[in-house]
Amino acid sequence: MTEWLTFDEIAAYLKRGRSTLYKMARNGRMPASKIGCTWRFDRDAIDGWLRQQSPPGTSGKPGPKERRSRRNAR
Repeated sequence: MTEWLTFDEIAAYLKRGRSTLYKMARNGRMPASKIGCTWRFDRDAIDGWLRQQSPPGTSGKPGPKERRSRRNAR
């Protein structure tokens, strides 16, 4: 059975902003379906899309952002 995710759920899952995801869905850059006036995301389709987007040997899910040290290197 298909698990449909809302914008809030997909934003939390992908760790991305709603406006970014809205633009991607609207422009066809990610799998999404518009049902009535709302967008829905098929979790299996998103997982497959992530695997296609990521380099081999990675999980496909975005990880934490790399932190940079604010100290001057000596």
